[in-house]
Amino acid sequence: MSTAAQIPSTNPLVRLDRKSTLVPARPSQPRRCKLCPSDLQMLGCDYIQKGLLYHMPFADNHFSSMVELLKKSLSEALVYFYPLAGRLLTSTDGVVYIDCNDAGADLIEASAPDVAVQDMMRMEIGPVVRQLFALDGAINLNGHFLPLLVVQVTKLRDGVAIGFAINHAVVDGTSLWHFINSWADLCRGVATISHPPLHSRCFDIKGSRIALNLPKSQIIDKFFPPALTEKIFHFSKETISRLKDRANQKNSKERVIISSFQALSAHIWQAITRARDLLPDETTTFKLAVNCRPRLIPPLPYSYFGNAIQIVSIKVPAGELLACDISAAALLLHRIISSHRDGNIRAELQRYKQHRTVLKLDRTIRDNSVMMGSSPRFPMYDNDFGWGKPVGVRSGWANKFDGKMSAYPEREGGVGVDVEICLQPQSMAALETDSLFLFP
Repeated sequence: MSTAAQIPSTNPLVRLDRKSTLVPARPSQPRRCKLCPSDLQMLGCDYIQKGLLYHMPFADNHFSSMVELLKKSLSEALVYFYPLAGRLLTSTDGVVYIDCNDAGADLIEASAPDVAVQDMMRMEIGPVVRQLFALDGAINLNGHFLPLLVVQVTKLRDGVAIGFAINHAVVDGTSLWHFINSWADLCRGVATISHPPLHSRCFDIKGSRIALNLPKSQIIDKFFPPALTEKIFHFSKETISRLKDRANQKNSKERVIISSFQALSAHIWQAITRARDLLPDETTTFKLAVNCRPRLIPPLPYSYFGNAIQIVSIKVPAGELLACDISAAALLLHRIISSHRDGNIRAELQRYKQHRTVLKLDRTIRDNSVMMGSSPRFPMYDNDFGWGKPVGVRSGWANKFDGKMSAYPEREGGVGVDVEICLQPQSMAALETDSLFLFP
């Protein structure tokens, strides 16, 4: 089921104690899963790093048994999600696959006896959060020789943190939380998962076979962002309702309905643009990763395992964005999101076949970008491994840049939203003192 090894560590906050390699509880049939356009574009980006925090005052007494239960259930989960136990493979003609060879996923046991759960829950994200995740600095192309999934389980002073590092060329956010939800169910003793993953890898032009001209060393220049400040802002149900009402006041004539998320995104976009103090003719860009599953005809099921996302964007002069009210700003976002349907999605797939590219973060952040990732619709707080639901969600340093945002559901299960925002320090300082942003 697994092999284990001790890990030397000199980190004063988080000590890495032991690593185990887990393989599926039952051998997988040897097979190759092709990467589709949305997968291939991610090869130059970082692994996804998302984590869950559990408050457990007596975790120290039960940590060893918890880890053994996690290992056993992870092996069971890998039977269903077998691509996560594989490695990337590039054929001689440049086609990239997942080689489902049961090479295994890693589980790392770690300890941070001087760190409490509450230390992780502060508004400002401190450096210790970064240490709860493995594969810091790895890009998805490294999946040729690194595990596609590494889980770090860290024993805290009064709880446990479970940090997931997962290859973004293999999964998107929907598939990530589908996997974690399923693993939690199995760990809790559920006999079989409710939504078996669909491994068809069909989010593609039918019959296409896309080859990339990748470096033989599987090394792409790594992007290192400037010094950033990272904070989480909470938007209550009442605040979001006010923003939505204001966004829809003037748009009734357009016969459109601005969603809560579009209104909130417009509000933050305008606030960050103010905080950056851009010149009126400087361009600002809003980008959003759209889940294409329900937008296709026929739709892809929720259980489709892989990337089924595309980036939509809108670019405007900063002066124009700040001169309009939230209704006009939200309408801009509504148009690009609502228009991204089956025809546009398939046209984008066709364009990729003709112009094959790998995304790089240094190209993504041009034009004073603001990019919204993750989703408050993801079932992050549903993950009960057998010791209760999480009390917090955090992310690592992967894929962070000036203007990157991630939206999470609020813990209480309501319609409030927590938004993690990364900005350069001077911009964050301005944002935190902007009364229009804080008290809309």
